[in-house]
Amino acid sequence: MHIQRIFSNATFAMARLMNIPFFEWAKLRNKPYHLLVPAATYAPWVTDRDFLSTYYKVRPHSLVNLYQAWELWKMAEQLEQVPGDILEVGVWRGSTSIIMGKKLDMIGSPKTVYACDTFTGVVKAGDQEDNYYAGGEHDDTSLQFVAAHVKKFGLTNVRLLQGIFPDDTGHEVADKQFSMCHIDVDAYRSGRDVLDWVWPRLAVGAVVLFNDYGFPITKGITQLVNEENGRQGRVVIHNMNGNGIIVKTEA
Repeated sequence: MHIQRIFSNATFAMARLMNIPFFEWAKLRNKPYHLLVPAATYAPWVTDRDFLSTYYKVRPHSLVNLYQAWELWKMAEQLEQVPGDILEVGVWRGSTSIIMGKKLDMIGSPKTVYACDTFTGVVKAGDQEDNYYAGGEHDDTSLQFVAAHVKKFGLTNVRLLQGIFPDDTGHEVADKQFSMCHIDVDAYRSGRDVLDWVWPRLAVGAVVLFNDYGFPITKGITQLVNEENGRQGRVVIHNMNGNGIIVKTEA
């Protein structure tokens, strides 16, 4: 116990010392961004062999970090009790769709992951809210590549929808209810359109995860999530691993 306390205190002290220069630099620049070094050390993904096996297989074709991937893995499992399928908008090469689909398959869930993307790059970007993306980025993928990637894992619970969502493909799932929505679109207008479309189709207790929350090149997504603070029927959570989370609390 004494050794554990020393380790815990040392970890906290190290994290605090590392954070000080980032914090002070952010204050000097008057910018709400600095590198985060949490002091907590609990890391259950380290011993989850199924997760690690899946993650390391998809990592070469993924832009999400380990912690974001773990959150999707666990969220798919935890929201099994909430009615509805899973909607993902912004698929790129399919890795996060596979992560969620694999977990659903492991627990015997009948749910489907609807994975929606143009597979030709970012859309609806370049508005004043967007400080980096202009449109067309992340076009190094294709519907055929993602379909083959999903097939390698033997998953039949991932359905791919090609086109701008919801403009082109929303009608294909308009009658569905959703327990979870993963939005990874990089641009404010695209994210806003997806959230507004999916919100009335979310079950109470459903969760929306914005992948690009809190990153300096996707300030539009951070603004979008922050705009939801204080709105009725939802709780907004700033997760420091890069996910903006919105929980639907009432119909």
